[in-house]
Amino acid sequence: MEKLNVIERVHEPTQWVNSMVTVIKPNKTRICIDPRDLNKAISREHFPMRTIEEVVSGMPKAKVFSVLDASSGFWQIKLDEESSKFCTFNTPFGRFKFNRLPFGICSAPEFSKML
Repeated sequence: MEKLNVIERVHEPTQWVNSMVTVIKPNKTRICIDPRDLNKAISREHFPMRTIEEVVSGMPKAKVFSVLDASSGFWQIKLDEESSKFCTFNTPFGRFKFNRLPFGICSAPEFSKML
């Protein structure tokens, strides 16, 4: 994750530090943060999700459909410096921050829809 610039080491003090959570998968270990307290403090955008009926009615002549599964989807969204510091987390090897949007942030789906 460091080599991909998804995370980077933090040396200076930050206002927010999340706990690190590891999720063991059959072929890999996923590093996540526990953002429950951060999610309580986030001011959310109001972006209502469209229903399936609304989406389908907007494409009446569509004949071909695809399903995509973007690997590490939220990592496609770069965080600004201030937001990145809120995504700082502790590890046994020191503190790191996410430079890309981590899984678990409550407003992530709303933000990614606005892009």
